[in-house]
Amino acid sequence: MNPEDPQSAHHIVSEYARVLEHGDAQVYPAPLRALPFPKQTIKAAILTCVANLRETQLLTGDMREFLEQAYVALADYVDDDLVRVMREYRDALASVSDVQAARDRLQTPAWQRIAETSRLAGEIARSIADDTAALRREFRASA
Repeated sequence: MNPEDPQSAHHIVSEYARVLEHGDAQVYPAPLRALPFPKQTIKAAILTCVANLRETQLLTGDMREFLEQAYVALADYVDDDLVRVMREYRDALASVSDVQAARDRLQTPAWQRIAETSRLAGEIARSIADDTAALRREFRASA
């Protein structure tokens, strides 16, 4: 697939859009392997679609907004290890919330997991937020 060819780009973006449609059932961040193509391929395909739609005067405001959101959503797809850390952190938070007494919470393995991973989970979340902002700027500069 050539993401710079308009027909191929349309196919790549369509496949990616299917992943995004089912993303509501997914917990983010999601693993890179959930993407139908590598991030760079999808990014190039989206920009090709924008250029082609603009050239043919078919780029509507809604379509541009959809393509921008799709482009920016790529930040939510990260390495498996980062997904695992975030999942374990969320699971630990959910587990601790089930314990009634604060003193008892501190004794649970879930609390230990939270203490061990909270800084890393925060750094992952901050990195994803930074990537989101960078992708938005990149899209707006290119599209």
